[in-house]
Amino acid sequence: MARALWERLRAAKGAEVLALLALAALLALLLLGNGTKQASGHTELEARLARILSRVDGAGEVEVMVNEDGEGGVTGAVIVSSGKENVLTFLNLENAVTTLLEIDAARVEIIFAGGRGG
Repeated sequence: MARALWERLRAAKGAEVLALLALAALLALLLLGNGTKQASGHTELEARLARILSRVDGAGEVEVMVNEDGEGGVTGAVIVSSGKENVLTFLNLENAVTTLLEIDAARVEIIFAGGRGG
């Protein structure tokens, strides 16, 4: 496939070259995308984190959004928990996220959507 694309690129002129280059760039992005979105709109990393974090005692259902830089490094994360706000649950979620993503706690935001608890 790549060889055929290269041959067409060599034979093409003007606008055809630009169109083929755009097609090649799109193909490369599709093949190399390691943050591939699933049907749910979440990356595989986000889905795996949500599954793990939802098992933390008191967390309830968890949604995760991970922000990555262009090289695949994680720059931050937001965790939304349906559980009731609780210091121990917060610390357990924070420790899990910072450990798994290898980022500082200052780059993690944890939100409890379930309200305050004890």
